Amino acid sequence: MLTEERYLHLYSILACKHGVEKDVEVSVQQLSTALHCTPRNVKIILRKLVQENLIAWRAGLGRGNRSQLSFLATRESVLMRLAQHFALQGEYKRAFQHIRQYGAGTAVRPDFIHWMNSQFGYHREQEDEGEWDSLRLPVYRSLITLDPKEVLYSFSAHMVRQMFDSLVTFDQKRREVMPSLAHAWEHDDKGQTWTFYLRRGIMFHHGRELTADDVVFSMKRLNSCGWCARSIMNVESIGQRSVRFTLAKPNWIFPRFLCSFAYSIVPEELVKEDESFWRHPVGTGPFRFVEWTEDYFKLHANPQYFQGRAHIDEAIIVMMPEDTASFGIRWVQLLSDGEQDDSVHTQAWKSEESPSIGCSLIVWNVNQEGPQQSLKFRQAVDILIDRNKMIRELKDERMYPAIGFYPTNDEVVYPSSPDRQYARRLLQEANYKGEAVQLYTYTAHEAEVNWISKELAGYGVDVQIHWQSVHTPPDQCNLQQADGILYSIVCSDDEVDLVELYEQGSFLSRNMTQELIRWTRDQTDQALGTRYKEDRIDWLKRIERRVIEQSQVLFLTHQTMNTRYHPSFRGIVLNELGWIDFKDIWLSR
Repeated sequence: MLTEERYLHLYSILACKHGVEKDVEVSVQQLSTALHCTPRNVKIILRKLVQENLIAWRAGLGRGNRSQLSFLATRESVLMRLAQHFALQGEYKRAFQHIRQYGAGTAVRPDFIHWMNSQFGYHREQEDEGEWDSLRLPVYRSLITLDPKEVLYSFSAHMVRQMFDSLVTFDQKRREVMPSLAHAWEHDDKGQTWTFYLRRGIMFHHGRELTADDVVFSMKRLNSCGWCARSIMNVESIGQRSVRFTLAKPNWIFPRFLCSFAYSIVPEELVKEDESFWRHPVGTGPFRFVEWTEDYFKLHANPQYFQGRAHIDEAIIVMMPEDTASFGIRWVQLLSDGEQDDSVHTQAWKSEESPSIGCSLIVWNVNQEGPQQSLKFRQAVDILIDRNKMIRELKDERMYPAIGFYPTNDEVVYPSSPDRQYARRLLQEANYKGEAVQLYTYTAHEAEVNWISKELAGYGVDVQIHWQSVHTPPDQCNLQQADGILYSIVCSDDEVDLVELYEQGSFLSRNMTQELIRWTRDQTDQALGTRYKEDRIDWLKRIERRVIEQSQVLFLTHQTMNTRYHPSFRGIVLNELGWIDFKDIWLSR
């Protein structure tokens, strides 16, 4: 135990009653009991505390004379120093535990978070072999899994992309599929047989060359990942660097499917040999795994990356407590070079803003008993939530009301004055009698859900809020108890993301009726079998229209994505997941 920890423990027992710089009468035996150690060790601890000017100690002379102890340092200063010590050692969770234990009634927690913010961003250090460029970035959620086929959250998907590659990749600017692990591909006349040709010399992080067998193994792992692989009838290697896919049905955008992080290629022997492979993953990507603790996740640049080495040497993702998000800095909004003061942030820093592809929404669980089973009830709630009013009052990064999954030029048609009388009539026709509606959500949507609950209460709709942890995977959420779920989706403006949205094991697909699920799958197959994009979009839009007609989804708002960064940073681009790819970041100074 550190000296500061001993001090805080004694302080909590003695000084809270008497205060700083006031003599406290105490015996060595009492201190022995308080510190859970022998009288001999107590004297050693006291000497250290005196040497560090934390206490003054006057031993009682003679029998019956008690000793005098005086605390010289404030609890706040010692606790802050201790928390900073743990943080600099990478023990962030331990720092917050001590603040929680000893910091009640003080400003240490927000002060420590402010100090932590200064530790994030870009750092350049001198090493024996030259300079070492590092990015330390905070997140307010946990990495649940790094298995590509299990990932559901955008943050985990982003981290998978830093370590793994797929056969092909989707270029957001060009809006087309580009070579990655495969340098070329071809198909038959029906769009059912696809052959991909691998680059030579691509190395996994552990030093073995990628082969076609790794691709076959990775694809066959996806048998349980229905939306991705249900149309793949067979996949086989043709030599060492060619892979052939045979599909049960035509899919004219199959290469676009393979751009998904779910299709990341893994080394066959390591996955087979090690059940804990996903705690120390090995891929071919621009960064290789170094360490994963409850406090942080560390990556180093892959010097042999086939598409060019990353400009930075290291990325460290710090897992901050979820409830510190309101105090903390969001790394997607700010990149610091560690040398600029706040005045520079407001004057010289650059800013990029783009509309978020996706939206916040409420998905109703129509398979659960409750008022939400009534179409008229769902329609009434849809009308009563005035999106324009919510945006005006909550502000933040909310852009405009959503009438679908993606922003369109038609958002202006959203009614500026909802027909509340009609909504009341719908509630009556739904035979709604004030039953509680169980709405599940995450703390990131606290402002939104509290606003909705208060607004609906004015019309007699009782919303009971249940908080879900970001650490809980969707398949472990207690959906049997949920009448509705409020959350956000982030996906690129693309056909495959719509297919994923409808078919993946998400909140939307889990809450559809079986009839709607079967119909959606048929519409998806029809879309994929269509050669021309405009026709495919029409098929997929039918699904969105039916979801809207049945009020299965209650769309809320679209948001903007903002990035602020020092002008010396280059390569700052938000990807379709709303995150910044580490590989292309570099500093011009």
